[in-house]
Amino acid sequence: MRNVLKLAAAALAIAVSAGVSAQTLTVGDQSYNTRAVMEAAGVLNDLPYTLDWKQFTAGSPVAEALNVGSLDVGLLGDAPPLFLGALGAPIKVIAVSQQSLDGVAILARKDSAINTLADIKGKRVAIWKGSWSQQLLFTALDKAGVPRDSVDIRYLSALDASHALEGGSVDVIATWEPYVTQQERQGAKVIATAKGLIPAQSFVVANNDSLSEKRAAISDFLQRLKKAREWTLSDPAHNDAYADAWAERTKADREIARAWFSRAKTQVGPVDQTKIAAAQQTIDFFSGLGLIKSYPAASLFDDSFKGAFEPKTTAQAAP
Repeated sequence: MRNVLKLAAAALAIAVSAGVSAQTLTVGDQSYNTRAVMEAAGVLNDLPYTLDWKQFTAGSPVAEALNVGSLDVGLLGDAPPLFLGALGAPIKVIAVSQQSLDGVAILARKDSAINTLADIKGKRVAIWKGSWSQQLLFTALDKAGVPRDSVDIRYLSALDASHALEGGSVDVIATWEPYVTQQERQGAKVIATAKGLIPAQSFVVANNDSLSEKRAAISDFLQRLKKAREWTLSDPAHNDAYADAWAERTKADREIARAWFSRAKTQVGPVDQTKIAAAQQTIDFFSGLGLIKSYPAASLFDDSFKGAFEPKTTAQAAP
């Protein structure tokens, strides 16, 4: 009987493998970040399926592509999928990525007299609506007792805000990487970071149809992504190799990339109650602004991929 069961299990594994090998997993990436780390870590060798990368410059188009089913999986910041979740979009968050919260910050010009949040009163501050920058600025002002309407808000993209700070058309920006590292290297002053203020999570999101049709491939992709992120943390030289690969693809400054990734120490892990609670904090914030309707964050999360992040035993790893 034991031999029969082993043969049945082997036959099932072969059948699943054959099905996966015929599939294409379409993954939405932002500016080659995920592709660069996985290629640098060498985790994309011998894929049992075809991996089709689609590159985007922002999170919102990744979310929309997931919504309409042109992507199976997408990697993006928390706000776009949380906004879509309020509309009942056919997507689920299947894993959560976290970088150092020092990489999401409020910065002032190096030659300004602004040193605290209280000093921001009456100043020109650039943020992007519906993003970490808006959430960070307003949350920081609230905690410091500074009225939100006491600052002059300018709505600019992260890139435009960075240029505006350099050119002097704004006094303060709330932004994220790589702009935080770029501005710090030019002497900008950090007034506050996301630490203790906002979660600033990033999500791995899947289309609902893909979850049922390509579950094995998605699970395999998550395992490889976890392995790649662990590889960058295991040796500073690995982090530099990742940064160099990303900089080459994007034509970015290699030293800024190395400094950013070294600080970021990005990790990816499964959905759990702590991460869902953090997402609820973000939903409640944007709901309070009237940008989305309130809803239970748990409805947007799928915790069934926890096994993809668990250490594999020798027996499990064997073919």
